[in-house]
This record gives sequence, structure tokens and C-alpha cells, in this order.
Amino acid sequence: MRWALVPQPAVHIRTFGDDGSAIAYDDRSGDTFLLSALAQELLLRLAEHPAGVLEDLVDELARDLGAAAPGSLASDVQVELLRLSTRGLATLLPAP
Repeated sequence: MRWALVPQPAVHIRTFGDDGSAIAYDDRSGDTFLLSALAQELLLRLAEHPAGVLEDLVDELARDLGAAAPGSLASDVQVELLRLSTRGLATLLPAP
């Protein structure tokens, strides 16, 4: 599965404090929602590497987190990508 950011999503993100939390406001819908630290990291990585492959994203995160990587990282990443997709920030790309 390959993921990418939605072009020009019109979402404003503001981070708060040291806990990694953030709030996002979507100009298109008027919705406000929380973004986890993992969701923010995925947005950054997708911005750097459009058409990110799920397995590559998980491998990169696991490598960066080292021993701190949870055993559930792959499923956590998939859940966050689906949330980002539901919110109109990321999209699942068709197979090449």
C-alpha cells in the first residue's frame, strides 16, 4: 500500500507543549481535531517522501525509535494513516 498527502488540504496545524499533541483545523469543513505525535510524524514523512509505502514508513519509524518502538507499530501506523485519510489529509494511492 502506498500513501500520499492530499494536495493542498487547507488544514492548519498547531502543536502544544512537550507531549507531542497538536490540534488541526480544516478550512474546508470547519472541523477541528487532535493529531497524535505519530500522525504528525507520518505527515512529515509523507511530505518528504510522496507515495510512501506502508512497510517503508513502518521500517523507518522502527529504525528511528530503536528499542522504544512498540510491538504494535505497524498496526498503529496503519490506523493513523486511515484516520488521516478520513480527515482528508492523506490518501491511499492505487497500485502501480
